Amino acid sequence: MDKITDTQKAGHSRSAGAEFFIATNSRFTAIFKLVPGAPSDFVQINEIAKASDWGDAKRIAEIRSKLRVFNRKEFQDLLFKCHSILRDVHKMDPGRAFDTISKILFVKMYVERTGLHGTFTVDFLDRRASTRLPTDLPLHEGLFEQTKAYYKADDLFSVTDRLEISEETFRRIVKELERFDLSKTGDDIKGLAFEKFLGNTFRGELGQFFTPRPVVDFMVSMLDPKEGEILCDPAAGSGGFLIRAFEHVRETISSDVQHQKDKVQADIEAKGLPVEEEEAEIDDAFAKLNVELLPSGDDNNPIDTRVGRLAWNCIFGCDAEPRAARTAKMNMIMHGDGHGGIHYHDGLVDINGIFPGRFDIIITNPPFGSNVDREQKVGGSDETRAPNDDAYLRRCEIRYGEPWKQGHDTMQKAMGTPILDLFVIGKGKKNRATELVFVERCLNLLKPGGRMGIVLPDGNLNNPSLTWLRRWCEGKARILAVVSLPEETFSSAKATVKASLLFIQRFTEADETAWEAAWTTAHATHDAAFNTKRDAICADIGRKVITAEDDDIEGILAELSKLGIERATPVWAAGPEPDYPRGIGSTRAAKPTWKGTAKDAKKATQLKRDYMAAFDTARQKQSDAFWRDLTAGLRAIDAAHDAALWATVREVFDYPVFVAAPKTVGITSTGDTGELVPNELPALLEAYRAFAAWVEAGADPAHIPGFLLPSAA
Repeated sequence: MDKITDTQKAGHSRSAGAEFFIATNSRFTAIFKLVPGAPSDFVQINEIAKASDWGDAKRIAEIRSKLRVFNRKEFQDLLFKCHSILRDVHKMDPGRAFDTISKILFVKMYVERTGLHGTFTVDFLDRRASTRLPTDLPLHEGLFEQTKAYYKADDLFSVTDRLEISEETFRRIVKELERFDLSKTGDDIKGLAFEKFLGNTFRGELGQFFTPRPVVDFMVSMLDPKEGEILCDPAAGSGGFLIRAFEHVRETISSDVQHQKDKVQADIEAKGLPVEEEEAEIDDAFAKLNVELLPSGDDNNPIDTRVGRLAWNCIFGCDAEPRAARTAKMNMIMHGDGHGGIHYHDGLVDINGIFPGRFDIIITNPPFGSNVDREQKVGGSDETRAPNDDAYLRRCEIRYGEPWKQGHDTMQKAMGTPILDLFVIGKGKKNRATELVFVERCLNLLKPGGRMGIVLPDGNLNNPSLTWLRRWCEGKARILAVVSLPEETFSSAKATVKASLLFIQRFTEADETAWEAAWTTAHATHDAAFNTKRDAICADIGRKVITAEDDDIEGILAELSKLGIERATPVWAAGPEPDYPRGIGSTRAAKPTWKGTAKDAKKATQLKRDYMAAFDTARQKQSDAFWRDLTAGLRAIDAAHDAALWATVREVFDYPVFVAAPKTVGITSTGDTGELVPNELPALLEAYRAFAAWVEAGADPAHIPGFLLPSAA
């Protein structure tokens, strides 16, 4: 049996007459069986004979009989079988059953990842039981306590969390899962199996925590995260976006490492060394390169490798629902790690490495249909806590530096205040739709020039009542693309939400300068003309306000004018500029006043009294109506002024936006996905890339490429 260091060399094993081959990257070792009749196909298996087994014919026969292929569907079915055991034996509802399976999987991961105990099997339990003292915790509870300690830094479990099943049930589930060594099973097998099991079990009950995989793949590909970029999902749900982003960057790293391997191998082979020396040198070089693919150390701590830095320094997320956060962590581990930056926490409040101005990429599907109200306060619950213990402060300040400290100090000062007051669009409000607050939160989390992809209800993008939101976003970021999704994308038994994908890029310093210049141009273009209109309406309708169009009142004012006294028509004044969105302040009209010095004070006083007395009920009602006309007219001028300013700003600060409305996105109305489900998103991605390249080249209208948009775009 050959020992090799690269699974792509399976063909070498076949040519050598081997039935199996082993691949290792210096930490993980996988065993593969070659598929008869297929030149380069191989499948992963769970066990193979050790050197010490070869003299024992009975043992060899036993191992051969157990050499079964690792199969994603089989693993998925096993997870569901474990779920059914808990449901049937302990009468657990789906949520509690899933929590329990997650705990057992974490125990299994602890045992198998540490390398201290071997595979988590019933035999392992029997060996542990043989040394257990009468005063010790029941075996399964003791193992769970050790697991909690191992994952303590991850905030996975509370102090009071228990594994609330019988030891007999625990053994049954361990028996079902024992053939899968989670430290050796390929990420594609265990990750996708867990994800499928998760979706099948909870799609209806916890559908809000899932974004369809085709949409996730598309959004991550659109944002195209690069190695070294820091990414966050502040409403992570089951972790779909974070997992795909992790995989996206890891695939890039793996491809680069493979390229380096190919070059190293070619360089070594060119030396003309003896075969054994050549193979040894290649193996040694490959082993050093493979280290870069390790996501963490054997002690579950960060490791300074390319994938390690990705897993521990670049992936962050949180969710305010504890089951979702725990699921995201397990999901991430199943897909190859990257779980260290995921937390059970409200995404609107800073925690650990999640603070404003830090991220290159934000990708999220925030909660729809709920509100943030004034009862939700910083530090008012577990998920809104702002830790202040010495260990936390020391750890975060060392890792994140001064920018973190500034955000932390802000959170400490805000303790006990409404979360809404942390945001411009929420300050002083009774409530705001959760997804609207998340828009501001996500923009705040981005660095200048950072990119964001967010799922939003269509109403946020086309409802006239939310024009302010769209204008506010335009003043903070460039809109890159808007993709309207078909209705079945987010549908359940409870409701269907028509949604779109919004991709934006936070302004750079140059963008902000250009934006301010556009506003200066807009004001220079329009202010004088609209101010003239305000003057005219105040003079015209203002005269009606002070006379109620009554001849007697006009006569009194004429007499006063002869004495040097004038009843001034209302004058307008610009109100303060709004906090959001950018625009002019609401024009205010001052009440009429008396002006001038009377030649005959006594007579003027009497005439003023006559003037006021002339406003009986009917005339006062008429004057009030004219006042309302005046204020309404000023509001109309303000609206037109705002519209003109924004039109000019958009003309001056102009750039193309990619817009599409695919009919199919890889998901049916019943939630099914897969290769056979029609999906226009891959073609849409290619169209966007062509569009982006055209924009990068200067967006010359004479050279617009023929974007291959889906039929409905």
